[in-house]
Amino acid sequence: MWILGMDAGGSKAHCAIAREDGSIVAEGFGGSANYQIVGVKEAEEALKKAKQEALKRAGLICQDIRYAVFGMSGADEKADFEILTPMIEQLMEQVPVKIVHDSWIGMRSVTEDMVGIVSICGTGAGHSGRNHSGEQITLRNLDYELGNLGGGAEISSQALHYAFRSNEGTYYKTVLENRILELFDAPNMDVLCHQIRTKGISKEQRYQIPAMVFKASEENDVVAQMLLKRMGYEEGLYGAGIIRRLNMEKEYFPVVLIGRLFQTGNPLLINSYMEVIKETSPKAFYVIPNEPPVTGAIGMAIDWLNGSNMCLS
Repeated sequence: MWILGMDAGGSKAHCAIAREDGSIVAEGFGGSANYQIVGVKEAEEALKKAKQEALKRAGLICQDIRYAVFGMSGADEKADFEILTPMIEQLMEQVPVKIVHDSWIGMRSVTEDMVGIVSICGTGAGHSGRNHSGEQITLRNLDYELGNLGGGAEISSQALHYAFRSNEGTYYKTVLENRILELFDAPNMDVLCHQIRTKGISKEQRYQIPAMVFKASEENDVVAQMLLKRMGYEEGLYGAGIIRRLNMEKEYFPVVLIGRLFQTGNPLLINSYMEVIKETSPKAFYVIPNEPPVTGAIGMAIDWLNGSNMCLS
């Protein structure tokens, strides 16, 4: 029996095919699969590429798959599922498939009972939680105007903001000023300002800026350190809010941290996050998974096949 798991994130689509015992036999990759970022067509192409690559490497066809779970970045509200469900059902042909927000497969990669809080800090940010009674919450995880904040895109915007303020002398001086000039191949900030206003910022440029911030933070740049502390604090507020809504303040549970920014293990980011969490729930502890989120999708598929009462409703 073969199982398919998909981690469809803002950076990439990661597909894995496994045996019924969870052992992965083949993987495939595609581009960004968050339709809110790249649109439905591009997201669909990313998923298709990852699926076909994994099937080819496993020597299988789609009909060989018994069950599939897709952890989707962008699966936030009912309206999102109305778009994603027919797209993925068509992609998987006649294979039974379950679609969940990608935070849940991150949770399942750590814990089988699916109890705890999970926060994503990757391309964007996302947060979910589940208590011992089975009550669960996934925040809207949409954009800034609709209550969401965090992730690499936010760090990129903030880094640019303070690089320009560094140049104009309205905030602390930061090494990000010169490094962003190098990234954009601009001789000075005036030229860069015009360049951004007329040509915009490429996906690749936005993707590289967070790494600059982490590097500058390690070099004790006060602005870079401030940005990471602030990000951790804000993400912690989301996690703490879920804890209170689920009445988990006195419980002992994991806080699962996933996404490429959390995966750095940067203490400024993580300690700032956990300081907020600990104020709400002193017994909570954080875990950064050793396994990629797609293993959680495989685990959830096995749960559903086995009729586990721990799987999500």
